[in-house]
Amino acid sequence: MAKITIFNIDGAKAGEIDLDPAKLDKTVRKGLLKEALIAHLASLRQGSHKTKDRGEVAGGGKKPWRQKGTGRARQGSTRSPQWVGGGRAHGPTPRDYSYQLPGQSRQAALMSSVRYQLEQGKICAVSGLEKLDQPKTAKIAKFLSKIGLAGKGALLVSEDNQPNLCLSARNLAKVTVSERRNLNAGAVLKHANLIFTKGALDALVKELA
Repeated sequence: MAKITIFNIDGAKAGEIDLDPAKLDKTVRKGLLKEALIAHLASLRQGSHKTKDRGEVAGGGKKPWRQKGTGRARQGSTRSPQWVGGGRAHGPTPRDYSYQLPGQSRQAALMSSVRYQLEQGKICAVSGLEKLDQPKTAKIAKFLSKIGLAGKGALLVSEDNQPNLCLSARNLAKVTVSERRNLNAGAVLKHANLIFTKGALDALVKELA
């Protein structure tokens, strides 16, 4: 049985909650985590690479020399791929690299990634973040500093949409906010620490019960 420490917004320890890693997954499935991480990174690729082919390079409409009688190889355009300044043959074009794993695989990878973070002691919870009445970056920064996670990377997981929390954390380096329903294995593995709001943790424990 693993223990998850619950902090208040001031960084003081407010309690603990027990969570059985076996309820998340029987074991950490490294092969599945690798697949999920590759899929996550592929979805982040911009895919805007582009080169011009011979039809897109400006100029080259005139035949450089006559077809026969010069002794040189025949050429039809100075923008052919073999010419300096010519178009690229079979060059890269914009494409979408993203793809999805099957639904059951995505869910299994998520549970396995959370178990991995739990075994590493990288999961904690915080109460009071849901009650932010206005965006306050200093409050989040102070909280992370108090629990020793300032600058170390953290994924803040809320149970529902928290606009003030998102605005408070968006200017902090290596800190990301996500709703629990949007959580994925790639995001969990990308961050060194996983911080649940009290509501998100309670919902997770109830779901696993």
